[in-house]
Amino acid sequence: MKNFKRVISVILVLSMLLSVFTVAAFAEEQTPASGKSDAEYPIVFVTGIGQSYSYFYENKDDVAGYYETLEKVKNGTAGKNADGSNVRETDNATARWNLFCNNFSFAFKEPATIFAIIRVAVGLLASMIGINLIPRSAVNYVVKTLFRYNIIDKEGNLPENVITPRADCSVAGMTEEQRENFYRSIPCEDVISGVGEDMIYCFNYSAFSFTYNNAKDLDTFINDVVLKQTGKDKVVLVPMSMGASVVSAYLQDYGTKAQVAKVVSIVGAWNGSDVFADLIEHNFAADAPDKLYHGLVSGLIGEPWGYIVNFVLRLFPKKTLRSIIDEIVDGLVDELVLKTPSLLALIPAERYQAIREKYLAPNEDLKYIMDMTDKYYECQTGLEERLKMLNSEYGVEFYYIAGYGLEFGGSEDSDYEFFKFMGTTTTTNSDEIIQISSTATGATIVKSALGTQVSQPGANAVLTPDGSVDISTCYFPTHVWLFKNQRHELQHNNIALRLALDLACGVVSDNSDTAYAKFNDQRYFRSAKNDLKEIDDYIAKGGTLTADQQKAYDDAIAVRDSGTANWEEDNKVFDALYNVLVELGKKEAKTPSGESDGGFLKKADDAVYKVFGAKGFRDILNPTYW
Repeated sequence: MKNFKRVISVILVLSMLLSVFTVAAFAEEQTPASGKSDAEYPIVFVTGIGQSYSYFYENKDDVAGYYETLEKVKNGTAGKNADGSNVRETDNATARWNLFCNNFSFAFKEPATIFAIIRVAVGLLASMIGINLIPRSAVNYVVKTLFRYNIIDKEGNLPENVITPRADCSVAGMTEEQRENFYRSIPCEDVISGVGEDMIYCFNYSAFSFTYNNAKDLDTFINDVVLKQTGKDKVVLVPMSMGASVVSAYLQDYGTKAQVAKVVSIVGAWNGSDVFADLIEHNFAADAPDKLYHGLVSGLIGEPWGYIVNFVLRLFPKKTLRSIIDEIVDGLVDELVLKTPSLLALIPAERYQAIREKYLAPNEDLKYIMDMTDKYYECQTGLEERLKMLNSEYGVEFYYIAGYGLEFGGSEDSDYEFFKFMGTTTTTNSDEIIQISSTATGATIVKSALGTQVSQPGANAVLTPDGSVDISTCYFPTHVWLFKNQRHELQHNNIALRLALDLACGVVSDNSDTAYAKFNDQRYFRSAKNDLKEIDDYIAKGGTLTADQQKAYDDAIAVRDSGTANWEEDNKVFDALYNVLVELGKKEAKTPSGESDGGFLKKADDAVYKVFGAKGFRDILNPTYW
């Protein structure tokens, strides 16, 4: 059983390629610095990939029990569990996940699935002779089986025993579990306190769905829930990552209903991501073999197993290994991606036609999919004209908050280092997941994050301080704010979060406002926020600070409330704050963490790489190419 689960884990590592837009989006920060964030219109967060929770029930009839229990929880008659805890609406769910189904126990109860996994494993071992002997049918069967609860039918529905519930109320009216899910996905309690939970709504959906079904549901949600409950006539939409594709489709079909006052985009995928198109087209970086055979695998898996895997990979000739990778990727594409319009909406418009002709058009069974993706392609290619029309004729204001300065998978301690395999990483400037031209609609990449010249700036260019991005070409150049070296998640960036709420509430109207820098630095405020709270608790209990300690505390407050970040200088202030807690006996002094040399396995791996380079053991005598 353990060996089977290891096989499953390998498949899941590869499947992380599909979770390219998982986004925390916000951190639990302070109320907006302006203190004036009274919302004129209700604010609707439109979640990104992986921010919505789905629930699996062993028996599909139990799904009805969810709604029955939900009503009891709402009216206070749900009662208690045997352990004394409150009954929650999903207590009877067998599994819960926020992207891929994470319960594969069923797979080990089905002989056909076990047999398919064995066929893949045996084929993998046999492929060491230099020929890919993994049966394609077995790969597709394993993918189709393991991800069966993520695969939608021809109506865009998940299996009947899977639900992705949506709260039909503001955050103020959510159940305990709904609130936990909301703040776990969008941890913004302290920030929205200045707005009021009664004016905050969340539209969630399954990442595996039909984009235009989601757009229709969003229209219904706005009319039947948000506007009806608030008595307002418009909303502010805050799409995050994949949520931008839903909002874009909504504006295509319903934008002229004039029910949207503003759109505040948080790292939105308005024109998909090259990472996703690279995956489908097998467009890997020229140095992908070097990354694969030396460094990247060990970094992903960790020590010591990563070095062992590096050694095992060399048992396969390079050409065979590439064939195996292609086959596994194709299995994921065939059985999951090509049947899911919401994922296909992540293909950049300029790359759609090639993918359409190669993967969709030849397959008559996918015509219903192609009809939807064709419509979304028209949505993307007409995006600039549509948004400017909605702005000029219907008064819709558009704002964009994004990160730049990173190659794909390029931040320190990245969860997405695997994206460095992708072919476009050398020419992109991104937040390590989505290129800046997509998140800041129309921005021009002048230099890649690796320093390569991509284009020449125009005479009227408005360049980032490092000269790498020109925002003069954005659809709305004065409504763009960029954070350098900022990860896609914007996790724990209190400035970005305050800015988003101030834009939603009308406190800030364009990037000439000195409250927030137009071109900003990255920010990680979580640790400092916790340190400030600990000092506040200490003072509340009667503790006192020395003059130097008070200065360190005041400096940290000033940095917290500033609209401009400076990564190095801010971290010095946060370190000084931490040292206050050390002096108070609340923390232990930080000690420099010496880098491990990796021991014998790393040295052996380095030695093998020097001899064989980026190839299998047998390739040194019979070179084959990636």
